[in-house]
Amino acid sequence: MGRSNLQKTDDGKLIAHAANGDREAFGTLYERYVFRVFRHVYYLTSDTHAAEDLTAQTFLNALEAIPRYEMRGVPFLAWLLRIAYNLTVNHKKVRSNGNAPLPETMEIEGTTYSPEAACEAKADGEQVWDGVRTLRGDQRQVIVMRFIDGLSYLDIAKVLGKSIGAVRVIQYRALCALRRRLEDDLGRYYAKSRVG
Repeated sequence: MGRSNLQKTDDGKLIAHAANGDREAFGTLYERYVFRVFRHVYYLTSDTHAAEDLTAQTFLNALEAIPRYEMRGVPFLAWLLRIAYNLTVNHKKVRSNGNAPLPETMEIEGTTYSPEAACEAKADGEQVWDGVRTLRGDQRQVIVMRFIDGLSYLDIAKVLGKSIGAVRVIQYRALCALRRRLEDDLGRYYAKSRVG
């Protein structure tokens, strides 16, 4: 299969070729998904070097396991993210603090704002991510997968090995905790501005 044909091939065919030892087919899958895996791990670790290492390890593990991969309605990306998630959890256990921060800001791409609106959006984004950083591990994971990776409840459930109902409950609790945190921050801001 030529290089340009590989780029247009769907995941199922690439996976079948990669499972039979076709390194170019696996390379195409790597190119297709490496950024999304890296971004996912980075949002969980906030450490560029760790994210690079864990992303590389994810694809090494995937290369070893791909002959055993079965479609069964699980998107290839969700399968990769499950590998990445398990590696990240193990990485955090090794580091033993278990409280990896999220990135300082979240970029908003493809939208034009006035300078004032852009500053306000950046400040709001930072405030939200400050709140997300305080969430428990599973809540933070669901928020990242749902709102950063754009995965469905079904795919998140498969990645985490939980039911869809459990994922919805985790997301609901995470959003409630986040809302309380943001309301508390807003209350402190107004109390300070009245005093000042």
